[in-house]
Order: sequence, then C-alpha cells, then structure tokens
Amino acid sequence: MRVEFPVDEKSERYLKELEEDEDISAINSFLLSKRGEDFSNYASIICFCFKEKDLMDLNRVHTLPEKVKIWAKKKMLENDPTFMDFFKHLFSLYSSFPQTEEGLSILGKRRSLFPEIYLYHRIKENYSYNPKNIVRRDCYVIIDEWDSRQNRTKVDGQKIDIGAWDPEKETGQCYECKVKFYMKEKEHQLNFLEAIRERSEGKINVFLASFAPKRIILRQLQSFFPGHDLSKINIFGIDELKNL
Repeated sequence: MRVEFPVDEKSERYLKELEEDEDISAINSFLLSKRGEDFSNYASIICFCFKEKDLMDLNRVHTLPEKVKIWAKKKMLENDPTFMDFFKHLFSLYSSFPQTEEGLSILGKRRSLFPEIYLYHRIKENYSYNPKNIVRRDCYVIIDEWDSRQNRTKVDGQKIDIGAWDPEKETGQCYECKVKFYMKEKEHQLNFLEAIRERSEGKINVFLASFAPKRIILRQLQSFFPGHDLSKINIFGIDELKNL
C-alpha cells in the first residue's frame, strides 16, 4: 500500500514563523521536557485557562482540576524556577492579545500549536527506529490512488495535523489535535478520520487528541453528534498523552 503525507509548504512556513515566537518556543520546550503528572499539570493549565484573567487567579477557574490548582499553588509558594518561567511565558503570550472575541480567537490558534507540536515530537521518537518511516505535520493524505487534495473539498477537510507511516510494516497513524475539544459544527473532521481508516483498510489508526481528559472529550462528542458511531476513532486525552 502506498501512503504519503504531502506537506503544504506555505502552511509549513507559516507554522514555523509562529513557533519562532519566544513565548511559544519556550512553552513547547517546557512541555517536551516533561512526562507523567508534571506534563499533565502544565498541559492542564494551558487547556483550562484560555484568558489572561484565568492566569491571574487560577482558583476561580472552575474547570481546572483541584489537584492541578494545589500543585500550581505549591509551585508558586516555593517560587519554583521552572514553573515560574513557564508561567511567565504563558502569561506573556496570553496578554499579548486583546481580550476580545477576535483577540482570543487569534490566541486560540496559537494555543492549538501546543498539543500538535508535543504529539509530533513524541510520534517522531516512536517512529525513529527506521529511517524510511514517514512523520509529517499539517499534511494532505494519499492512500494508493486516493488523494485528499483531489477527492475532498476544503469543507470536507483535506489535511490532518499529524500523519505517520511505516512502509515496511504497512501500519500508521493520523491525528487531529486540539487543546480543548469544541467541535460542535465540525463533524467533517470525524468523517475525514473515518475515511482515512476506511481507505487504508484499517492499516492507519486514527486519533482525536487533546489536553482535556478523555471523559470530557467523549461527553462533548456524544452531546454534539448524538448517534455518531465513534468506535472507529481512538480518543487520546491528557492521561493518554502523559504516558506516551
């Protein structure tokens, strides 16, 4: 089976420019340096705090898990240098945009980079055993004669956030990544992942991945798309990501 993940070069240049931002680059480095509960705590703050005022008083963010609030308070009281540096860059990023609907929308696009970059690097590590393996970001999908650039419209969805393929084992993965899932009007993203799985005859496993807990993702998907069979899509929440 021939599988390719062509990259949109214009989009690739744009993403690189965003990632060169001092705050975004620093936050990505923090996340990639953490594993287990530490990663989960840092990622949860990004997930559940999406406005400048949220960072100013973590205790008032009712969706932020209590265990994360306790952990963050302890780090602040100890003046932990790593946590304080992370928090400084996160606050700088958030406060650099107007706290309006338009400003928060732009900020949301920056925040969406964090799970994508984290997963991209972890998957590259997992596929590094063979130099022939392919791992791409923000890419189109080709499976034999099926090409998402030609066989799907932009409304249908043509690109995925991450694609990985082992040509010798003929196995792969495709991911759609979000900081916090809100897909009320985006059922086409589910359909696209399901189409990839079907076209690959199950050789490519498809995933939705988020910094939110898996139970929250499932609850939202079931609420937004009642009756949609989710059995063909794997869900990765914060607990799954912290163990990669």
